[in-house]
Amino acid sequence: MDNTKRFDTAAISLSKRLSDLFLAMDKSDKDRIREIRIRNRRPVTVITDKGAELLTPSGRLTQIYSDLVLKTDENEVSEIFRRLCGYSVHSFADAINRGYITIKGGHRAGVAGTAVTENGKITAVRDICAVNLRIAREIKGAADDVVKMFFSHGLCSVIIAGPPSSGKTTVLRDLARQLSSAEGLFRKTFICDERGEIGASFSGIEQNDIGINSDLITSYPKAEGIMIGLRSFSPDIIICDEISTYEETRAVISGVNSGVCFALSIHARNEDELKSKQLLKNLLETGEFRRVVLLSAEKVGTVEKIFGAGELIA
Repeated sequence: MDNTKRFDTAAISLSKRLSDLFLAMDKSDKDRIREIRIRNRRPVTVITDKGAELLTPSGRLTQIYSDLVLKTDENEVSEIFRRLCGYSVHSFADAINRGYITIKGGHRAGVAGTAVTENGKITAVRDICAVNLRIAREIKGAADDVVKMFFSHGLCSVIIAGPPSSGKTTVLRDLARQLSSAEGLFRKTFICDERGEIGASFSGIEQNDIGINSDLITSYPKAEGIMIGLRSFSPDIIICDEISTYEETRAVISGVNSGVCFALSIHARNEDELKSKQLLKNLLETGEFRRVVLLSAEKVGTVEKIFGAGELIA
C-alpha cells in the first residue's frame, strides 16, 4: 500500500465532512501531512513538513488564522471518536484508557478527555474533547543507514532514540523487513507490536511489509510479549518500540542474558535527555547495547548522532 492510499485509510475514519475534504486533497498535500488534530470548538489543524497548518472549508491548507478556518464542535468530535472505534467503544476500552486507539493501517489516534478512576487506576474516559490522528508511513529503506553501520557483519543490539515524529517506528519496521529477508540472511525476527504500529496487523494480516522470516504479536504488553518470544519463537533478534518501564527493561535484560539481540526505541530529544534516563543506563550497563542512534527531528529516519555506551553512562 503506497503512502497516499495509507493516508486515505486514515481519513476515512473521520467524520464524513472531514473525510470528504481530506480525500479530495491533492496527493502532494496528503503526502505532507503527518498528523490531523481535531479539538472541540477549535480549528482543525494538521502537522506537516512546514509545521502546523489549518484547514479551510474548501479543503485548502493555510498557516494564516482567521474566522474562516474550519472548526469542529462536540458532536463532530464525538462522532469521530465513535468511528475510530468502529462504533464499538467498549472493544477499545483498554487502549482508550491508555490514551490512544490504533486503527487499520497502523494509524494511531491519541484521545483526550476526562478520566474516570477507581483505586488510582483509570477505568474509563468520558467527555472526549480532542483527537490527534497520527498518519503511519511505510518508508522502505528508512533503516539503510542503521543496517550499514551496525548489521553489515552480523547481528547486534541497538537502541534507536529520537523525539516524537522522528521516525523511530518507521526505522524499526524497515529494520525488521531487511533483517528477515534475503538481504539480512532471513534472520528469525520477533516483533512485539504492543500498539499495532509496526506491522499494523488487521484481522491477523500485516498491512506493512515486515519481511519473510518475521513473527508478529500485537497488543501484548511488551514485557509479556518479549517473554513469549523468548520461550516460544527462538528469535535471533527481538524488535519492540518505546521501552519505558522497569518491567520492560527487566524483560529485555532477561533476553540479553539468553543470547538474543534486540532493536529497541526510546523517546529522547538530545544527549542530555539520554543521559537522564535511568532505564537507558540499565540497558547500557548490560554491555549488549554498545551504540545508541539519535534520530533527527528534521527528517524522518535521519541519523543525527551516534553515541557510544560509555558516553551516556560515564
